[in-house]
Amino acid sequence: MVQISPGCSWTLLYVFFITVINAQNQQTVILGMGNNTNITVESSHATISGIDSQTLLQDGFLPNLNAASRFLGQATLGYNMEDIEYCAQTGVEDWIEEQVALPPALSFLDKVIEYHQYRMDSLGDPDAGPAIHMWDYAWWQYHVTSNDVLRQRIAFALSEIFVISRFSGFANQPYAFADFYDMFMDHAFGNYRDLMEAVTYHPAMGLYLTYINNPKTDTIANTYPDENYARELMQLFSLGINTLNMDGTVQVDTSGQPIPVYDNNDIAEFSKIFTGLTWGDRDVFGKNNALHDTSYVMPMQMFNEYHEPGEKHLLNNTTVIDRNPVDGNADVDDALDNIFNHNNVPPFVSTLLIKRLVTSNPSPGYVQRVAQVFADNGNGVRGDLTAVVKAILLDPVARDCASAENITFGMLREPFIRYVQVNKAFDVSTLSGNHRNAMDYVQEYVGQKPNTSPSVFNFFQQDFQPIGPVEQLDLVAPEFQITNTQSITGYINGLYRWIVKDNPADEYDLYSGEPK
Repeated sequence: MVQISPGCSWTLLYVFFITVINAQNQQTVILGMGNNTNITVESSHATISGIDSQTLLQDGFLPNLNAASRFLGQATLGYNMEDIEYCAQTGVEDWIEEQVALPPALSFLDKVIEYHQYRMDSLGDPDAGPAIHMWDYAWWQYHVTSNDVLRQRIAFALSEIFVISRFSGFANQPYAFADFYDMFMDHAFGNYRDLMEAVTYHPAMGLYLTYINNPKTDTIANTYPDENYARELMQLFSLGINTLNMDGTVQVDTSGQPIPVYDNNDIAEFSKIFTGLTWGDRDVFGKNNALHDTSYVMPMQMFNEYHEPGEKHLLNNTTVIDRNPVDGNADVDDALDNIFNHNNVPPFVSTLLIKRLVTSNPSPGYVQRVAQVFADNGNGVRGDLTAVVKAILLDPVARDCASAENITFGMLREPFIRYVQVNKAFDVSTLSGNHRNAMDYVQEYVGQKPNTSPSVFNFFQQDFQPIGPVEQLDLVAPEFQITNTQSITGYINGLYRWIVKDNPADEYDLYSGEPK
């Protein structure tokens, strides 16, 4: 007897069941859904080469409603019944292709500027400053009205890798957060190397990790380059801390200890690279404060006289030459290439993205398949995020209903994503089509909303192990780091507020005395 879980079943073109019966027992053999060893399929009609055998694979089959819902839970921040039905009719491969083809619906920065201009015009005051809720409103307006839901999901995942936070010196600056998040929307289906460069030159990251106005070594004053960004760029954004195999497993030395991927000397050398950068609209180096709101949206510029001269000794015995004259941007370019082409990047970044989208404990095989795509998309391109996202979401482990029977598969949905899902499922709407939501109550209840991480390590660490069965099995469950009695009770209180009391949004005036 063969049973297919209704939550994961698929509408198939051909699936063959052969029952072999003898006097002793009955055995059922399934041919199809990937069980195609030593099988040749021939068609009675002319077909494109290779298509016949596709009838035995799981690729290209249309999911039923339950399977479509399961897929959308991985590929979006939230969805409704119409979304499920559409995905079931379209198929996951075509759905992904449609989503990748959709450009960003609007710019978060443009929306913040619109809110700010409305405030200045209404008050008749060109000097009226912006407020951080303008960024919150822009984020929410976009996500409940725009249909590029896969781009939104990937951008959110990237924002939890390249972290900046409101708990910083620019906490009330919506321009900074809007432009920084636009970067993830623009690069969600781009190249990871380009994203690394955009992040490196963004003043919000420069401020958050304290390397804006980072000067070269001054031995007389006994000051040395700030190491903050150099460390986190390697540890959190690209390499991790241990040398990895392509499948994400850790390489060990002869005594069984993990082999570090870099050391303090490497950090010091990379810190020399990220010197000489300051505000994009400054004509002098060393002024810490922004000149204008728009200072936060210009890439940082290099002042070569404040950039560390001389050779820099990087990873894999690579030396950045002693350029004469000094060329800080060229040094940055060489350093980013050095990191990007390191063997750790494909498995490390692939593991991070799999954990954010599909499962907290991906198998080595799953990681290796995705990492190989990261290393080469099939056309010789490294870091192609479109190919990586497809590899993650279409991997047999992600799509196979049998994965649900594996106790190591799956992940706890983040509380903020659960909040978005509630609003999507209940088709949140307004009469005007304008959505203002500061998302303050969800942050109060569960401690999470965009760009409010307590540190650069995100809301939770990727290797967090809650005590009990997860720890005993040496597994990880990152989202459980923010799952406790307070957040669980808070989420229940939130559901009462958002659904029972029909009050899902937290709206404030854009200026004092704004008409209701």
